[in-house]
Amino acid sequence: MTDASLPEAGPLSPAERRTLDALFDRIFPPGRDGTPGAVKIGAADYVCAALAGPYVGFVAEYRAVLSALDAAAAGDYAAAAEAVQDDILAAFEAGTLPGLPQNPDRSAFDLIWRHLREGLFCDPAHGGNRNAAGWALIGFPGAQFGYTAEDQQAGRTITRAPQPMAQLPQDARLPDAPETTDATGPVEAPDVLIVGGGAVGSFMAHRLVQAGKTVVILEAGGRRSGREHAMDELSATAFRNVGGAEKFNDEVPTWRLRPGQPARRAVMSQGLETALGGNSIAWGAVAMRFYEDDFRVRSATVAKYGEDSIPADSTLADWPMSYADLEPYYDTAERLLGVSGHAGGKAAFGRRNRGNPFEAPRSRPYAMPALRTSGLGQMFADAAESCGYHPFPLPAAILTAPYEGRHACTYCSFCSRFGCHVDAKASAQNTVLPKALASGRLTVLTGARVMEILTEEGRASGVAFLSRDGQRHVQKARTVVVATYAFENTRLLLLSRDDAHPQGLGNTHGQVGRHYLTRQQPSVHAVFDTPVNRFIGPTAQAMAVADLSCDHFDHTGLGFIRGGRIAAFNQYLPIEASGVLPPDVPRYGRAWRDFFVAAYARTAMLFIDPEILPSGNNRLDLDPEVKDAHGRPVVRITFDVGENEKKMIPYVQDRAVQIAEKMGAVRIWRRPVLTGPISTHDTGGTRMGDDPETSVTDGFGRVHDTPGLVVVGGSSFVSLPPVNPALTILALSLRAADGILADQAADAEVAA
Repeated sequence: MTDASLPEAGPLSPAERRTLDALFDRIFPPGRDGTPGAVKIGAADYVCAALAGPYVGFVAEYRAVLSALDAAAAGDYAAAAEAVQDDILAAFEAGTLPGLPQNPDRSAFDLIWRHLREGLFCDPAHGGNRNAAGWALIGFPGAQFGYTAEDQQAGRTITRAPQPMAQLPQDARLPDAPETTDATGPVEAPDVLIVGGGAVGSFMAHRLVQAGKTVVILEAGGRRSGREHAMDELSATAFRNVGGAEKFNDEVPTWRLRPGQPARRAVMSQGLETALGGNSIAWGAVAMRFYEDDFRVRSATVAKYGEDSIPADSTLADWPMSYADLEPYYDTAERLLGVSGHAGGKAAFGRRNRGNPFEAPRSRPYAMPALRTSGLGQMFADAAESCGYHPFPLPAAILTAPYEGRHACTYCSFCSRFGCHVDAKASAQNTVLPKALASGRLTVLTGARVMEILTEEGRASGVAFLSRDGQRHVQKARTVVVATYAFENTRLLLLSRDDAHPQGLGNTHGQVGRHYLTRQQPSVHAVFDTPVNRFIGPTAQAMAVADLSCDHFDHTGLGFIRGGRIAAFNQYLPIEASGVLPPDVPRYGRAWRDFFVAAYARTAMLFIDPEILPSGNNRLDLDPEVKDAHGRPVVRITFDVGENEKKMIPYVQDRAVQIAEKMGAVRIWRRPVLTGPISTHDTGGTRMGDDPETSVTDGFGRVHDTPGLVVVGGSSFVSLPPVNPALTILALSLRAADGILADQAADAEVAA
């Protein structure tokens, strides 16, 4: 092929494009049966277009890699024999190829492999996956409106032609995005000012305006409908993370295992959404309550196993409330979300496909039945039951029947990390936010990036924020609420200082940032002889067992405390799935291609949610070197799993392997115990408690050392049980709202 006949190279030279094509077709070669490789599928075209657009910052790195490949092949990688190309490719993947660019956060192969997978399997609208050839190769039907129960039967081959998102019907959607105002300056001081327009802030605002309070929400990102990146894996994935483009992508935290070690940016971890609605657009919508003993986790453990059962480095503590205190708020949050599920408790023992038998008492049933059980879920349930466990469908904030103008789930392929195309999955935008705005007492200012919390005579009085034009403004309020993600809650307190708080608000006793916890994902993967079609249905359409969670089994003599939930989750989308490989399958070449093409529809994951104990090692602080675009330090994560988890997680994995074997798996492997930071289940940093010397806030989120300041969100957590945290976060936000109402009523009485 001459340079003149090469396809458009974009920012690459024709010679560089020729090398890129050769590289891509060695990483993902054409099939022996004549099926296309990476270049014919359009992966190289996609990358070249992306290098001229969203990935322009990677052009120099690509050129350095392509130069190193050519240099290793006597000047022309594309002309080298395939065996030589593969040897060079192996050195590239291992990071030993001379001349490779060095990046402390990830390898050059990590980047290019990621981009290649995007080009193979993104929606054709993005310029790759030409004519949906990548999807057709693996049997993925693309953006389908939904699937039937019959489609989800185990062993069924799905024969629908792949469909791009441009063909998705648009007739089952609620009205457009909630009305907000682009921030240009402060407004009249409200009763309550909330920093963060995600679910936490929106739920609080709804509670407060119902009680007659005026509320202002300051949201750093822009207005959104809640249906963003519906059925668009590329836009929603952690690496591209369009939902975090206005803020989070510029301030990705750094991570190290231990104090004293260098930290690197956690660029390959989960992305967070930082625009209106926050992570309520991206969440998987599992809506479980904590268990009763989770709120007295330390005292219950000591009472049963003795003080010595608590690991020496653990800062495990009881919560400053009981389950009974929070139950009414759980109930309210479930009704506002529209949660589907089956009530559990002791009466559920021995009842197939009903509720969680370990579930704490509830004041009333769920609003509607649980999501239907998929074929994969039934396989898991049968196997788990044969092992003596008690499977149940996870409760989910996903509708199984019409509810308050929203539509029931269609069981499409895109749920976790995606806006819902029919609003079946709850978000701030389709639940509380429109109702709160309709009261006339809520104002939402978008494009308002809060820089610090302000005080007057030791009391929180407002915040300083930047509008989109870079101008600094001061917004006053009677009460200030910080309701962002755990990282930003912590960072704002540390960056907000006055004479009385030289180390940051809430930090008189050095507690801000401590007790950080994040979910690890040491899942067990299993491949079967026949299709299980995990790509159909929402993530939360899962069967699970809680027999190995918390203290639901006897730990005597095991050498660890607590445990983890095992669940067979759905959703398996090809960009991410193509990176899920057994340890003996390389990330390139025919072995990778053949494995993924054959195994995609036949692979399942038994997801393990282990309980990570808080420890003195794990914390958040400000990185002394890495800054965001405004020159402010990003959060630095110090996190490693403890000895307790190193014993407990393999124990739970062994039981998951046993279940997978009973399901009929022909190939099984497990992820490592430590899977990294930023899980979207990040908690701690502003721990709540009764003692100001060991906590930042009280049980209502009031900051101990700063009157008028309330902090809510996952950062308040005392522990992280093996349960998705979202429902508890929302219940805590409603309880905190009641605390504000009580405080302002008391202040009014004093003033009178």
